[in-house]
Amino acid sequence: MDNAAPFDEAHLLTDYTALRQRAAALEEQVPAYLQRISETLHRIGGESDLANHHRSLLVSARGNAMMAIENYHQAFPFLQTAGSLVEQLDRQPISFEGAEWRDALLQSLDELIDNAVVMIDEAELRFGEAKDPDPAAVPRSILDV
Repeated sequence: MDNAAPFDEAHLLTDYTALRQRAAALEEQVPAYLQRISETLHRIGGESDLANHHRSLLVSARGNAMMAIENYHQAFPFLQTAGSLVEQLDRQPISFEGAEWRDALLQSLDELIDNAVVMIDEAELRFGEAKDPDPAAVPRSILDV
């Protein structure tokens, strides 16, 4: 076997770290935004065309926020397993004897990251869609006090 690893370990570790940060940002932001949507939905009163229009928009936004949560939750097992692999890589010194084992770990890490990226990308897309409309943009005239 060639001594050159087929995977760039530093690049994979950078990708993993960035992906963990993206997931953490979603976990922090999406539930709070979903709460804002829900609170605003409950405050929309009446059956006017304007109220029904904003209610419909916020129901759609709520669905997108919930899909965002579902997607980043689906990524967590991949990220947790990737974290375990990173810990194993940190404990195993780089040596010729362990090169095949290390390459196998890096390949697994690459696959886990690839899977999690798809889920996090989708979560971010759904969260972006959930932000339009902004619950703060609902006219006060249709909100119950």
